[in-house]
Amino acid sequence: MKTRAFGTTGIEVSEIGLGSWQLGRSAQWPDGPHEDDAVRLVHAALDAGVTFIDTAPGYAEGRSELNIGAAIRGGRRDHVVICTKFGHRPDGGSDWEPASIERSILRSAERMGTDHLDIVVLHSPPPEVLDGTRSEHYEVLERLKLKGLIRAYGASVDWGADVDTVLRTSTSQALEVRMSALFQETWPSLERARDQGVGTIIKVPLESGWLSGRYTADTTFAGVRARWSRDDIALRAGLVDEFRSLLPTGVSVPHGALRFLLAHNGVSTVIPGARTVDLLRDSIAAAAEPLPAATVESIRDFYARRLAGSPLDW
Repeated sequence: MKTRAFGTTGIEVSEIGLGSWQLGRSAQWPDGPHEDDAVRLVHAALDAGVTFIDTAPGYAEGRSELNIGAAIRGGRRDHVVICTKFGHRPDGGSDWEPASIERSILRSAERMGTDHLDIVVLHSPPPEVLDGTRSEHYEVLERLKLKGLIRAYGASVDWGADVDTVLRTSTSQALEVRMSALFQETWPSLERARDQGVGTIIKVPLESGWLSGRYTADTTFAGVRARWSRDDIALRAGLVDEFRSLLPTGVSVPHGALRFLLAHNGVSTVIPGARTVDLLRDSIAAAAEPLPAATVESIRDFYARRLAGSPLDW
């Protein structure tokens, strides 16, 4: 597994990280892994060279952080960079009060059995929190960084304008950004983040499973994915077919999707989620080879033609 610099923070991260929204059985993920399976999954990631794990207090109702903690006990903490978030609680509620930041971070650290967290980001915050000229949140995070409780901080966002707000109004060193082959709206903003020395984490890289290659126009969905109408499903299935046609022979849809993101030199790490070791290993294998530059350009052109004027909703 290759690593990349996380901006100018001095932190190194694996090109493929582990997204952990699904890392626990809960109402969110009724078919999520129990603790033993979750621990095995994290151990398999670490054994394969993954050094970056992304989580949050609200993921799997707090079980994601607890399962990560169980997995990194016994000397494995020093081999992983952990990113967690502030804003959404394990009970499903939200708390954006600046005075709550340190308490939330300490609780996350306790759940994971560590005395510090590497990266903390504001978790898709409202505009008045995201904008550092209107909130105290980044000042609090900077104090916690100076205190040694965290190493870097920033925000998790979905749009290029939000990236620019963070870059313009804060001293953030970290951004978690939605981007995929089917959602490239944030692509140019990642170049600006790179130029400012900000490390970037790419979330939803397989477009909520559509770029996993498992879904078709006939797939039915439950849970959070039931949000898509039949028209949405037909549109996304057709876009995946178009994307598949752009890939070199022998390159699968998920490998092509992850390699496309890694082709951006402003990307530090990409965090596909995985509920099984086999899916994890397949994501890791995507980083073994780059995507040809001509293919990257054709995917950029595809997005400009088909989606730039009407980006997909999450």
